[in-house]
Formats: sequence, C-alpha cells, structure tokens
Amino acid sequence: MTGVRSSRKLEGACRDQIPCLWLTGWQRPDHNTLWRFYQAHRSAMRNLLKHTVRTAVEVELVDLAVQAVDGTKVAANAAGDQTYDAVNLERLLAKTEDAIGELESQNEGGDEPSPPHLPAELQQAQVLRERIQQSMNRLDQDHRLTRVNLTDNDAQLMKGRQGTAPGYNAQAMASPVVHSSGNGMLITAADVVDSAADSGQLVPMLEQAEEMIGESVPVTLADGGYHTAANLAAGEQRGDLFVMLERYHSGVQGPYFKDKFVYDSATDTYLCPEGQRLPFRGLRRKNGKIPGPFRVYRASRTVCRAYPAYGVCTKEVHSGRALWIGPTDALLRQHRHWMTTERARHLYARRKGLIEPIFGILKEQLGARRFLLRGLVGVQAEFALLATAFNLRALWRVWRTRWNPPMTEGI
Repeated sequence: MTGVRSSRKLEGACRDQIPCLWLTGWQRPDHNTLWRFYQAHRSAMRNLLKHTVRTAVEVELVDLAVQAVDGTKVAANAAGDQTYDAVNLERLLAKTEDAIGELESQNEGGDEPSPPHLPAELQQAQVLRERIQQSMNRLDQDHRLTRVNLTDNDAQLMKGRQGTAPGYNAQAMASPVVHSSGNGMLITAADVVDSAADSGQLVPMLEQAEEMIGESVPVTLADGGYHTAANLAAGEQRGDLFVMLERYHSGVQGPYFKDKFVYDSATDTYLCPEGQRLPFRGLRRKNGKIPGPFRVYRASRTVCRAYPAYGVCTKEVHSGRALWIGPTDALLRQHRHWMTTERARHLYARRKGLIEPIFGILKEQLGARRFLLRGLVGVQAEFALLATAFNLRALWRVWRTRWNPPMTEGI
C-alpha cells in the first residue's frame, strides 16, 4: 500500500515501521523468510484480491451497474539485448560451447590437482548454456514465438511509451466505489498475459470479474483495442452491453464506408451514396480471421469512373466499387449505430476516468513500472498482490470518511 515491494525493503519496513511490526507480531522476518513465504503462497494472491472485492460488495461499496477494462504494458525484469531469434540462439550456443571447451581444457591442464569446485567463469558459462537450451526448447514448443528472452522466457517484446522492451500486458477491470470522497475505483479483476493485443482478453476479464464479484455487471466500457466481431458476438451471447469504439473509427466515419450503402432486399442490391446500384455477384472466401463466406456486391466499372467520387469511394482500375458482406457485418453495423446514441456517448465518457487512473496509481505511487519477478506465473501473482494493495487503499479511504468522521471543533 506504500509502494514497498522488494523483499529486502520489506525486511527493513518490518524492522522500522510500526504498522509492519504490528502485522508481523514483532517477529521481524528477514528477506529470505519473506521470499520463501511468497514463493510458497503466490497462488493464493488472487484469493486475496477476491476477498477485497467480496468485502466491498458485501458492504455495498461497489456500483455494480458499470465496469471498465483496459490494459497497460509493464516492463519485465529482463534486459532487452538478451532477446534472440532461433538463428542467433544457435550462434550464441556455438560460441558458449567453444568457451566452455576452452575453459575446461584450461582447468584440466597442469600437474596441480583439480579444485573442489568449478571455477566461477566455467560455472557461469554452463549456466548460460542451460539457459540457451531452455530458450531454444521454448521456441520449438510455442510456434507463436519468433524470439525469446534469455533472462525471462515468458516476456515478449512490447511497445510502450519508453520504446520497445521485454514486458507483459497487465489487464484490469474496475467498477466505481460509492460513498467515497472522490472518484473512487475498485479493481474487480486483474491478470497478466504475454500477448501485446488486448482483443483476446475481454471475455476472460469479464469471466474473472463475474467470479470475483459473484454476479455479472451489465455494462462494460472498453477502448478500441478490444473491439472485434468475436467479442461483440460473445457479449450478445452473454447478455452484456458493450460500450467501445471501433479500432479504426475515423475510417468508419468516412462518407463512402460500406455502412453508408443501403441494402434493398427486394432486388438483393446495395444503393451507394451517389445513387448507383451494386448487384450481387456471388459468394467468396478470403484469408483472415473471419472465415466467411462473404456475399460480394460490385458496381459497374464504367459508372464508377464517371462519378466525381471516383478516387475517394474506390480506386479500382479494372472494376467498380465492391462490398464484401460477411457473417458479422450486421452485428458490427448494429454496434456502430449504438455507439452514435446519446446514452452510449455518455457512458463512454466515463471510461477514461474509471480505469486509466488505476494504472497511473499502480505505476507512480506503488512503483509498478517494472515487475520484480520473472515468468508469467510469477508476474501474475505479483500483479494480483498490487491490485489487492490498490483495493485496500480504496477501502481504507472509504472507511476513514464514512465510519471514522473527523472530530468537530468545540467538543
């Protein structure tokens, strides 16, 4: 809650700070004891987070009408120059094998007896060889990866405000805190993934928040990074109301975007903004995430080139403007229309103030710009503990203002 995170700093706090002395029963554990305790119980960190959420829900401190989700990149405890592809790993392994062979020959030469322990330089080279082999195995096992970091095999190169570096994608879901002195927030779900994209995390975060809270929240606010047809379909199936912009919002607003074309069911044609009809040309399939089939509607090349909008609506030389209508187009069009309503705009305006300050507090006040642990399991537990600390701060602020009012003058 105070930004003290490392086991050595916690050791000092347990020796010098009254709250920590009270929490530990004046036992003053050292950093090794604290680290061993954390390693043994890190799987329970999420249960601590769940306990803070359930406590807030039970005393009716959480507004369960709306929630917001977002992600942020957090640097891994790994150096960027230790990231290699398969070819460079092979080269590094060959150099390391040569170095080990040379060190072993030096160690075996001479008439003096061998030392009881391997020289430090040889030990380091052997450890490096083992790490390289583990990294090569990781590349062979996970075909999504093209590069791997020697220090932390799970960390991936991710682009953040400070450039591209090994890191993780930390996800959080939050709901407003009622009866708080300001715009209070409570983290209702937290996770860390090794994928830079947010789009695949929406449904898992919804499911985790529902499990943490004990019920579903009807309205979810999200930015364009979560907008996919698959997520919209999942939300419709779950009965969730999503308020999220489309990733390519500026293109959607163009005068010749395909939503501006009006469908005529009687003739099975689309009418373009310039009044030209696009007849149905057949079914097609194309490579991509949406398998199809697509219904293709295409205008006459001659007519398109004769209109002033040619070059803006389409730049096709050998054919006219085409519309590829896929199985998710109706759902996407419906959501675009919903996002133009006054209610959707009002709800979306709340997103930034509800979720984004959380990451600022975690990074600036709790020092979570960089993970201390390594490996996906380790950073997931670390982030769950950070989210727990955030929630405890939020609950303490409510308790201080609601159940422990300040003394009035004259008493």
